[in-house]
Amino acid sequence: MGYEGFLLLGPVLVLGFFYSFLVGYSTETPGDEDAKSLGLQLVVLAALLYYFAWGWSRGRVTLPMQTLQLEVVDAETGGPIGRWRALARAVLGMGSLLTLAWIWFAVFRSDHQAPHDVLTRTALMHRPRPRPV
Repeated sequence: MGYEGFLLLGPVLVLGFFYSFLVGYSTETPGDEDAKSLGLQLVVLAALLYYFAWGWSRGRVTLPMQTLQLEVVDAETGGPIGRWRALARAVLGMGSLLTLAWIWFAVFRSDHQAPHDVLTRTALMHRPRPRPV
C-alpha cells in the first residue's frame, strides 16, 4: 500500500493543480470555498476509484502490483475479476483502510484476508511471471 500511495502522489497532485486552475481555487478569487474543497475531494476520490477498478479488473495489475508480482483474483476460481467487483473492492478497501479494520483481519484471520477481500470474495495472489531470456 505504501508503494502504491507513493506512486499515486504525483498524479493526485497534478489532478489537484488542474482542478484548482479550472475552478479558480485560490485566495485571490473568493467564492464558495467549501464547495470547491468538497469538489476537489470528490474528483480525487472518483479518480482513485476509477484507477483501482480499472487496474484490478480483467486480469490487469497496477504498476506496484506488477513490480511485486501480485494480482487480484476471484477467491474461488483464481481467475480475473470483473469491473464492478473491482469497483466494490476499491470502495470497501478505502473504507477498511480509513478505519484500520484491515489490520485486525490481516493479523487475526487464519487466511490473512482483508475485509474488502472477504466481502467481495477476492484474493491477492503472488503470481510470479516468467523472466525474459
